[in-house]
Amino acid sequence: MKKLKVGWMLLFFATVFFSCHNAGQSGESKKAMTKADDTRIHVYYFHSSIRCETCIAVDEHTHQYLEELFPEEMKKGEITFRSINIDKEDATDLVKRYQIYGQTMLFVKGDEVINMTDEAFQYVLTRPGKWKRMVEETINSLR
Repeated sequence: MKKLKVGWMLLFFATVFFSCHNAGQSGESKKAMTKADDTRIHVYYFHSSIRCETCIAVDEHTHQYLEELFPEEMKKGEITFRSINIDKEDATDLVKRYQIYGQTMLFVKGDEVINMTDEAFQYVLTRPGKWKRMVEETINSLR
């Protein structure tokens, strides 16, 4: 009986780990996925209801960095940040538009979409300063 419980626990943790780690790795290039219809820069963080420490850190740190680096643009709505739970019904349109299937970090302006999921998960906890610079560089590249 104990072996069965341990097996189910391992399966659960492996599922959570791989859904977080492999999110956004669809083989497509980092740029150009689909369309957005305005000139603002939108930063979308798509996540599921079950979240690991890294998932939460990507969400919180990215939002914090945007507020620190671009306070005026955030206030004016020229840059927006939105954390979206893909398990909820109200996220359906964006999930379909950007073909989201797991944790994903997108920077979007018009038709240009930059997928920074791998970088976010790689650096947010181990090298947060590097992730902050990457957020800044990505936003500046979209201006």
